[in-house]
Amino acid sequence: MISLRDSQLQLLWTARIDYAEGSRVDAHQHADYEQLFIVLSGAGVVQSGAESSVIKEGSAFLFRRGVSHSFQFTDETVTLDFKFRLLDQAILDALMNVQACCLCQGTHLSEIKQWYKMSLQRLKYPDSVLPLRIEAGFKSTLVSLLLGNATAQSLDSTVLANIDDDEPIAAYLRLNLAEKITLDQLSRRFGYNPNYLIRIFSVKTGLTPIQYLQEIRLEKATEYLEFTALPITEIAERVGWSLPYFSKMIKQRVGLSPSQYRRSLLNEVGKDIVLEQNFENIWRVEH
Repeated sequence: MISLRDSQLQLLWTARIDYAEGSRVDAHQHADYEQLFIVLSGAGVVQSGAESSVIKEGSAFLFRRGVSHSFQFTDETVTLDFKFRLLDQAILDALMNVQACCLCQGTHLSEIKQWYKMSLQRLKYPDSVLPLRIEAGFKSTLVSLLLGNATAQSLDSTVLANIDDDEPIAAYLRLNLAEKITLDQLSRRFGYNPNYLIRIFSVKTGLTPIQYLQEIRLEKATEYLEFTALPITEIAERVGWSLPYFSKMIKQRVGLSPSQYRRSLLNEVGKDIVLEQNFENIWRVEH
């Protein structure tokens, strides 16, 4: 099968790396590729060139080729790491003077997680167009993130991305997904007859309000399982479900119990996902 790749960005490697408290990565630099380092949780300090930055949840760091950088972790830290080459001069010029440290949240963070999970699929399906899809998507997220597209920061999930974030009922549901919410409660809050509320919301979203609530709860629950160490009971509470119902919904969505699904993903932590055949990652973690 012909290998189809993006002409402007070449993704070389990605991994989820969980750093232990007190671990570090000593100063080093990359001669011919860039690196995007995303902190999902944890704490520490990054040194990049002459600048020192605090590591915190949501931090994103761009390490340009030839720039020395190092990490020191003061707490257990979960990260997503991408190494890539920018091949297009226009993109290189656009990113030349951007701030190398920013916050990655909302839609940007959801997309970053999506490109990582699609890269995991690449391990199972090597002869596919996945690299092209991943590179094109990652490129779009990278440029939007670093050039400060504020509109992409506002959404908290990827579900129904075409729904206007200003839609008041959807916004209320996203902000209160841990609470017990009924159709009658929504009707009283927004001043609509229940049947009319269902109709106007369905026209905009294709779902009833309660269906939408279930979908965003499920999406948030799977994200907690995938990228946090929160206890399963706490995850259920955070999305407003009892533990038995939470287990049932996860089993229906992914075919595994919550604990089985989490274990399947933990097996991938620290695993090299190489998208460019000739690239070899050098591990530098010190404890």
